[in-house]
Amino acid sequence: MSCAQEKSLKNPVYSTTIFRGQQGEKEVNAFNKNKAEREKLMAETIEKADAAKRKLEEQQAILNSIDSTERIGDLDSKIKSIFNRTQQIIDELNKTSPYTSSGQEKTLKLATELNDLMHNYINPLSKLVEANKEVVRLGSDINFSTGSFILSKEGKKKVSQLVAKIADEIEKWKIYLNHHNENIFSNSEYKTIILVNGYADMQGSMDAETRKKKNFELSEKRAKAVADELKIQLNELKSKYNLVFDIQSKGRGEELPYENVSTSKKGESAARRISSVSLVVGPKILLYND
Repeated sequence: MSCAQEKSLKNPVYSTTIFRGQQGEKEVNAFNKNKAEREKLMAETIEKADAAKRKLEEQQAILNSIDSTERIGDLDSKIKSIFNRTQQIIDELNKTSPYTSSGQEKTLKLATELNDLMHNYINPLSKLVEANKEVVRLGSDINFSTGSFILSKEGKKKVSQLVAKIADEIEKWKIYLNHHNENIFSNSEYKTIILVNGYADMQGSMDAETRKKKNFELSEKRAKAVADELKIQLNELKSKYNLVFDIQSKGRGEELPYENVSTSKKGESAARRISSVSLVVGPKILLYND
């Protein structure tokens, strides 16, 4: 995704007293007032389109800074989809004359759509993008018994904290949506997407190939154990918060966990024995891709 500078529009220069129309600069008067107003509408719509693109590019840049193993792919897809529609609107504006009644009608329609995109999608998506930056790491030494994939009491407590966080985020979204009267949020359905990655260290007395296989299987089972506990506890929230959830788990074996490079140079480092959890929660429509 890029700014697509070659498709950017040049803002018509407009002030309350100067009309810069097709025939050159003139004072606004009774004869050109309507055209001047149409020119102003076009300029304001272009500014909205530019603002929408800049915000989407900022959101994409933040997502790109998150490691691919911990990034919520649905956010990527949603942002790119809205960016593409914003670019289409700009392309349509490029073909529209601000000096005709039909051009004014089309510009008004596009301005309304841009306003809806900003309020219903682009602004609230910023909250989800920021949430994706927060990753919770469950240390296997604390949350699992040695060599086991069964969650300990402490592990289940950590999962409970994550579920409580989801409930808290939904309550915050309710407050946010109470200040927005758009019909798009009227159903108040919520969704959470959760990614669980399991990692293992490089310990084991067997040969390297067998060790890697065993550690991959262990990391996979630990990630699934966290995901299964999340499902059990989230099922209790489904009806209360009109919530749906999508939980994905993946074993990564002896891979080096993201952001643990400095502490994980040695294969037996405890920093490798973790399960990482990244999640977002928000109105279902923001996390649903057509």
